Order: sequence, then structure tokens, then C-alpha cells
Amino acid sequence: MAFTPSSPLTVDGVPVADVVAPESAEHAAALLREAADRGHGVVPTGRGTQLALGNPPRRADLAVSTANLGGILDYEPTDLVLSVGAGARLGDVQAVLGEHGQWLPIDPPGGDDATIGGLIATALTGPRRLASGSLRDLLIGITVAHATGTVSKAGGMVVKNVSGFDMPRLYHGSLGTLGVVVSANFKVLPRSRAERTVVSRHPDLHGALAAAERMRESRVPATGLEVATDGTGARAAVRIEARDSTLPPLVTETERLCGGDQETLATEASRAWWAAEAEPFRLSGAGDDVIVRCTARPRDAAEMVRSVLSALGPLEVEVRRLAASPAVGEATLRLALAGGSSAALAAVQAALLGVARHVTILAAPAAAKADIDVWGPLPEGHAVMASLKAQFDPDNVLNPGRFAGRL
Repeated sequence: MAFTPSSPLTVDGVPVADVVAPESAEHAAALLREAADRGHGVVPTGRGTQLALGNPPRRADLAVSTANLGGILDYEPTDLVLSVGAGARLGDVQAVLGEHGQWLPIDPPGGDDATIGGLIATALTGPRRLASGSLRDLLIGITVAHATGTVSKAGGMVVKNVSGFDMPRLYHGSLGTLGVVVSANFKVLPRSRAERTVVSRHPDLHGALAAAERMRESRVPATGLEVATDGTGARAAVRIEARDSTLPPLVTETERLCGGDQETLATEASRAWWAAEAEPFRLSGAGDDVIVRCTARPRDAAEMVRSVLSALGPLEVEVRRLAASPAVGEATLRLALAGGSSAALAAVQAALLGVARHVTILAAPAAAKADIDVWGPLPEGHAVMASLKAQFDPDNVLNPGRFAGRL
């Protein structure tokens, strides 16, 4: 069936000719097969919050939307398992789980507005990855429509599943290049009723990184540890979730280790603070800015952050925001790129690749992405990725050119 989005759909400047919203896995598979027969390129999409991720598509004849594939399909609170349609909005899923004191413990930028399918496809994470991992660690079953016209299912509604290869996780982070996720099953976790966030402000980045390093080496079970700067000084933030009775000593120890000018936020204020911190890195809100993620081993993360800023110094670029998760080994930056040219973005990518283990351009103006691979140099195992692509999508229908190595 035809589906009309709220505005004309483009992907990195490439207009999409038509948008369809199938109402079942079989319908989606049939549409994909028809697209393959016609030689069309298909862009899977949910609410469009993560479409900035990836290289510009070689072809974008059709968008397959999961708008009609949402909702809770099955939920067993006592068994801590959930089945949900790929088009379901994360915020709506969390609201249902919250009625039973449960949740999916993930906090990607703009995640409440993102769809479950989109979050699986992009594998984006936030500071909570420190304690809870990613959506991949919660995924126990999946249903996928393929460009061959088939529907595959893997896993189920049990947390322990030993039926061979871990197929559900294969699709996590594949950017929709292997199939269109139709539904997914997850294990869910109880949500702590109480939390605190200690925010310590420091005159410079060095002080904030030192505070984070002291926390990383401590025995305080932080669920979030982040260092951030926006040009007005630097701050370290530590999130702690526990029972009311055990919070006070943990907060006291955190305040002692962090130093600086401190503020301690109670549960609701804490949750609001972390949500606000993620907003500048929402991919759909990048506009003409560049959002880039750099990674290193956790023990090298603080030095990587310093080196990243030093490497960017000689370039015509403004660091508008930096958020680093040293205990995870990640730093995400929002940059204003002078001129917005492909050459300027290539210079930024090259400079960062000299000091970070991996560099991914998460969002950038379409014109700037034209002559680079936003994923950086070919990753190890790229030949295996190409083999899987050829097997699952032999006609190169799904997001052609958008993944690493322009798969």
C-alpha cells in the first residue's frame, strides 16, 4: 500500500520516488521481491530519525516503511520477555514496560522517537552501555523480510536459546542491508526505582577527565559515566541506580572522587538531565553540522579525547559539543565544518583516524559525504560482510552503497 510521509523523503540528498508501508512480514517480503525484479534500490525506514547514518545510497527508488508494523505483539512481565513490531516507537514501548516496573535499558540519542527496527539496524548506543550493553545483548528473537521474497525467523520468546548460530544478532548494526526487520523479541529488565546523578564542573577538560578516571577505577557501580564540554568549561557526570537504602554511601563516595563544583540530582531530575544531554547528538537534528564518533580501548579513552581535540585544532572546524564515555571507550563530537565541503570532511576524518581506533561519521551534509566512506577504512572481516550481503541480498536491493565499504 502507498504511504505518504509528512514531508518528501530524501536520503542524503537522494529523493525517494515512492514510500510504501506493508502491513505484514509477507507483504513486506513481496514488495522487496518486486523491487528486486525491477532492479530498484530500497531504503528501509521507520520514523526517519537515523536516516543520516550511512553513505549516500546508489539508488533510492522505494522506501519501505514500518509505520504499519508497530505495537506490542506479546509481553510476559513475569518471564521478563517482550515481542514488539519493528515500527513501534521506543518511548511507547518503555511506557508499557514501565507499568510493570520494567524497561529496555538503552539510551541512544533521540531514542524515544526512534523505532525498534531502526535501533536494531543502526546499533546506536548511549552512556548506559557501560552497565547494560546494547540492544544486541537484549535481543532473543527476530522476524525479517528479505529481498528474495522470503521471511525468516530466528530465536524465540525464551532468554536461553541454543538453536545454533545467533541469527538475531546478525542483523544488529547491519543498517538494513540484509533484510527489513519486521518484529523482534527481547529480554527486559526491572528498572531501579531510585537513582542519583552527580555532576561535577571543572575549569578544563583535564580536570573532568581526571575525575572520570578516578570513578572508572573505583568500585562504585555507575550506570553512566560521561565527560562533556560545550565551550563553557567541562563536566563529569556519574549516574548511580540502586535501592534507596544503598544510594547514600555510593553518592558520598562519588562526590568525594569527582571533586569540582558539584550538583547531585535526584531520580526525576537525573533522568531528565541525561535525556537533555543526548539531544545535541540526535542524528535527525544535525542540520549542517557533523556528528562523529571515535573509539579507543577504555584505558586509552582519556588520551584519545585529548588527541582528538589536538588533531582538530589546525583544521577549520568548531567543536560545538563533545561527550565522552571513558569507561566505554567512546567520544562523540558535534562539529561545525567550515564550508561543508567533502574535502573539509575528508580532512577531519583523516585527522581523527590518526588518533582514534575507529572513526565513524554519524551525520553530515550530503554534499560533504559524497567522496568519502563515512565508516572509514575497510574493517576486519569485510570479506565476510560482503559474503553475507551477497547471500541475503543477491541483487543488492537493500540500502545499496550505504554500509561499510559501500556494500
